[in-house]
Amino acid sequence: MFQQDRPAKYELEINLHNKIGWKVNDKGILQALGLKYQNSWKWFYGQPSDLLQIKAILNNRIFFHSISSFYASNEQIGSGASCKVLLITDIQTKKKYAAKCISKEYVTKKKTPDRLNRLFNEIHILRSILNHRNIVQLIDVFEGEQTYYLVFEYLEGETLHKFQKLQTDLIPDISIRIILLQLLNGINSFHSENYIHRDIKLENIVFCKPNVIGSLKLIDFGLAISNIQSVSFAVCGTPGYIAPEIFQYDESKQGQKFRFTSKVDMFGIGVILYRLYYYFNPFRMNRQPLFESEKTKDLLQLNKKCYINKTYHNFYSNALNQILFGLLEVNPNKRLSSEEAIQLLSQQQLGKQIGGSFATTKSHQNDIDEFEVEQTIDHANQPYPFSAKILKQELENSYHQNDDNRFITSLQKSYFPSFSLALSQEMFDSSTQQISMRNGLFEDEIIESDTHQNQKQK
Repeated sequence: MFQQDRPAKYELEINLHNKIGWKVNDKGILQALGLKYQNSWKWFYGQPSDLLQIKAILNNRIFFHSISSFYASNEQIGSGASCKVLLITDIQTKKKYAAKCISKEYVTKKKTPDRLNRLFNEIHILRSILNHRNIVQLIDVFEGEQTYYLVFEYLEGETLHKFQKLQTDLIPDISIRIILLQLLNGINSFHSENYIHRDIKLENIVFCKPNVIGSLKLIDFGLAISNIQSVSFAVCGTPGYIAPEIFQYDESKQGQKFRFTSKVDMFGIGVILYRLYYYFNPFRMNRQPLFESEKTKDLLQLNKKCYINKTYHNFYSNALNQILFGLLEVNPNKRLSSEEAIQLLSQQQLGKQIGGSFATTKSHQNDIDEFEVEQTIDHANQPYPFSAKILKQELENSYHQNDDNRFITSLQKSYFPSFSLALSQEMFDSSTQQISMRNGLFEDEIIESDTHQNQKQK
């Protein structure tokens, strides 16, 4: 028990600017908790059960040190401009997870300070969301010397975009209903917590298990914001999915202030539904995106004009058609909310869930350094802000991907970023929680320098 009348010898504010170290034995059992004190690690040894309780309280509220003490790296299963994704295994339980490894150099560049804020904001939001079967779960956050690590549950299936690409016929009505209901349930839960995703697209929806369309989860919350706090206006999202009211806002008009609402996510879901409808069109025999262009500048213009041919698809039920055009409504005040769409969809019985006919593919690459991010100059598909100047200079003729059109660059990768044109005021955890270290809980204290600790690990 803590002695309440005794002042704490050490105090550490619990936030993502700080980190805590852990010592484990060969069996992965916790032995000690470490604090960084005057450029040295100060270790507090205690009972494993007590340390586990402390770790659970601090989980995702502060960065942990030394990810390799808890997880073993298996293989690389994905990569992007600033990060790579590794398949990792819990050393103690042998359960598999996915680690998003983000380069510190990329996140902390002086010209783009908002990137670090966005990373912290993403962690805060994912921590705030109660476990929901249709939202990916954040397990742990670690900080290394050169890398931030976000450990997520491992989703074995493909993205909804990959699922769509592998279809050889019209997707059955019942399959679209199963997919749509899960997506609506997930975003409805997210909206009920007063958050807005702002980057809904096919690539940000993943199946937990291969060939099981009833296992869908929403991922990538790098552009998410709270709809309670005021944020600076920014054109953000992925071209082709951006709600028209974002384009229609004129910052130059005095007295007009833009406020993001959950309806921007609903428009993105409408675009997804449209593309599931028309990806396989027996009259064109190829895909048919809602807004189609080979250049990002032209695609943005089509997205801004938002011309939609509201012709009912005879293959699908009236309920699905009503939901489709209710979600694609240009006027956000008339656009369906997640609750309204769920109600319409529930008017007809879903029936039994059925599995999709698609396979999974994984990238099998040998990692020279298990837990460090490769340096790269590719900037594709990153949900971080691009300044207006950069957008003007680079986006007009840039290669892009949603992943409908692929152009081969010198890096052999497509270019189609989720972007934001202005820095946003992000939400941070305003709590002033602190952790106090008192000798009564621990057996002893040991101070070790970083150099000494590194030598012991070697």
